[in-house]
Amino acid sequence: MARIALIGNPNVGKSVIFNELTGLHQTIANFPGCTVEKKEGELSHENQMIEVIDLPGIYSLSPHSIDEQISREHIIEEDPDLVVVVLDASNLERNLYLTVQLMELNTHLLIVLNMMDLARGKGINIDVARLSKNLGIPIVETVASKGIGLDELKRKICECITSPNLAKPLVWNKKIGENIAKILELINPYTSRIEKKYTLEWVATSLLEEDDYVWELIENIGVSKEELKPKIMKLIDENFDGDAIVPLVDARYEIVNSYMTDVQQKYSGRRWALSDMLDEVLTNRFLGIPIFLTIMWGVFQITFTVGEPLVGLIQLGFDKLGVLVYYIANLMDGAAGNGINPISDFIVGAVINGVGAVLSFLPYIVILFIAMAILEDTGYLSRVAYLMDKPMSRIGLQGQSIIPMLLGFGCNVPAIMATRAIRNDKDRKTTILVNSFMSCSARLPVYIFISGAIFSNFAGIVTLGLYVLGILVGILFAWVFRKTLFKGEKSDLIIELQPFTSPTPKSVFIKMWNQIKEFLKKASTIILVSLIVIYLLNQAGIMEYLGRWVSMLFWWMKTSDGSAISWEYGAALLSGLVAKEAVIGTLGTLVDTPNALGVAAGLGYLVFLALYVPCIATLAVIKQETKSWRWMLFSLMFTSIVAYVFSAIFYFIASAIGGV
Repeated sequence: MARIALIGNPNVGKSVIFNELTGLHQTIANFPGCTVEKKEGELSHENQMIEVIDLPGIYSLSPHSIDEQISREHIIEEDPDLVVVVLDASNLERNLYLTVQLMELNTHLLIVLNMMDLARGKGINIDVARLSKNLGIPIVETVASKGIGLDELKRKICECITSPNLAKPLVWNKKIGENIAKILELINPYTSRIEKKYTLEWVATSLLEEDDYVWELIENIGVSKEELKPKIMKLIDENFDGDAIVPLVDARYEIVNSYMTDVQQKYSGRRWALSDMLDEVLTNRFLGIPIFLTIMWGVFQITFTVGEPLVGLIQLGFDKLGVLVYYIANLMDGAAGNGINPISDFIVGAVINGVGAVLSFLPYIVILFIAMAILEDTGYLSRVAYLMDKPMSRIGLQGQSIIPMLLGFGCNVPAIMATRAIRNDKDRKTTILVNSFMSCSARLPVYIFISGAIFSNFAGIVTLGLYVLGILVGILFAWVFRKTLFKGEKSDLIIELQPFTSPTPKSVFIKMWNQIKEFLKKASTIILVSLIVIYLLNQAGIMEYLGRWVSMLFWWMKTSDGSAISWEYGAALLSGLVAKEAVIGTLGTLVDTPNALGVAAGLGYLVFLALYVPCIATLAVIKQETKSWRWMLFSLMFTSIVAYVFSAIFYFIASAIGGV
C-alpha cells in the first residue's frame, strides 16, 4: 500500500483535508517511542488504497520542538511515497518556508494551496501555474472547508504516487552556497555511506545548522564525529562568527522570495472584512472573556435542553432491558418466580444499571463534542487562547500553556501530552500539574447526573461554574508554583489566529465520532471491568466497608435531613480513580437518585469531584511526561488536598446562605 504524509503550518486546514481524504477510515495513536498524537487513515481512489498520516502542525523542520522533530523524523525514517504540503494561500511567504525545508530533503512533494477564497477576500491574486513552474512541484487549489478542489486533489495524489517527481534544486545565496560546498568537501570521504540513506546537501545544510539529530544519524552509519565536527565548527566560527542559523534562515527566505517573483499580486479589496469586525469584538480586552463565558453557558444550556429527553429515552430503554432480563430468567426457571437469581442480578446490577447509567448520558457528550468541534473549526478557540494569554502571563505561566489547558476539557491525557510543545521545562511541569483541574469530558456526565437531580433548572449554570472553578484554581496554583517550585522567567505566546471558516458537517461529525469512539471503547472495557469489580465487592460487603472509610473523611458534610453522607458516595469517589465515568456507574448501581444530598452537600460533593485526583490514565501520563514517580504522587496528593479544602469552603458557604 502506498503511503503519504500530510504536513503544514497550524491552522491551514490540514485536518479538514485529512478528514475529507479518509472519512471514517481513520484511527488515532501515538508516534512510536513518544506520546505525540498522530492520525492515520486510508484513502481509496481510482482503485488505489493509500495510507495517509497526518503529521503535527508545525512552522518549520528546525529541531526546536518535539512536533518538529517528529515530523522531520517521520519523513526521513519512514520515507513516505509522497509528502502533501498544505499551504495557506493567504499567507504564502511564511508557508513556503516549510516547503523549502522539505525541498532540502529531496522528497517527492505535492502542494495543496488551500483557503483560496480567503486569499481572494484579502485582495490577493496568485498565479498558481507560475508558482508551480518556479518550484517544480505540482499544485492543487482547494477550499477544503467547502469541499472545493478535493476530487482533483485525490486524483493528483494518485498521479503523483504513480509518476513521482522531484522539485527543482535549491539555489542558495553565494555565502551559504560556498559554505555548503565546503562541508560537502569535508564529508566527501563518507559520501558513499551517507548517500545510501540521506541527501548529501541536506546533511551538509543540517551540519551548518549544528543539528544534533543529523550528527547522530551520520555517526550511526560510521561517520567520525570526533574528526569531522571540529572542522565544521571552525568553518562556522570563521564565516558566521560562530552561528550560521540566522544567516541560513535568511537564505531560505531569499529562496522563498525568488519563487514568489511575479506570482502574487495584491489588489484593493474590502478594507474592513467581517472577520476583522469579529476579531475586534471577540478579542476585545473588556468584552472577550464575558463573550467566551456566555458562549460556553449557551453550549451547556443546549447540551441540557436538547439532551435531556434523549437521555430519558435511553434510561427507559435500559430499564426495560433490565425487566426483560428478569423476564427471560423467570422463563428459564419455569415461570415459577420473578426471575431474580444471582446471575440475573449480576447482569442487571453490574452491566445494565452500571454501564447503562454511563451510556445513558451519551447524548449530552455527543452534543458537547459537536459544539466544541464547531467552535474549533470556526477558528474561535484560537481567539480564546490569545484572549487568555495576557491574564495567564501575569501569573508567570507561559502563554502556550493555554492550549493544553483548553485540550484538558476534552481529556487530560492528550492535554498533558501536548505540553511537549512547551520548550521551557518549568513552564511545562507547571502546566502538567495544573492541567488536572481542567474538567475533562468524563466529568461532564457526573456533573449533569448530580446537578440535574439537585439543582434542576440551574444545572447548566452549576456545570459551567464547575468548569470555571477548575480554570481559576488551575490559574491560582500555576501562580503559586511559578513563585515557589518553578521560579524563573516566563516565555511569550506566539500564536497565529486561525482564519474564520465555516465548519463542514462531515468534519464536525468525524471529530465528534473519534471522541465518541474512545468513550464507547472505554465504556466497553475499563469502565465495564471496574463496575463488575465494584459490583462483586459490593456483594461481598467490601465496597461498603471502603466507602464508609472515605465518607468518614467528610464527617462535616450533612445531607438535607441532617445526616452524614452515606457510604455509596464514598464508594463512587473510589471508583472515580479508575475513570470518572465510573462514578455515574457506581451511583447508578448503588443509589436511586442523588437528590437526597441536598444543595450544600451536593455542591460540596460536586466541587470535590471537579478538583480531586485525576484518573489512573492521567496519573500514568504525568509519570511518563515528567519521568518521575515523585511528581505523579505529588499530583495525586496535591489535587486531593485542594479538592477537600475547596469542597469544605463551598459546602459551608452554601450552608451559611441557607442551602440544605
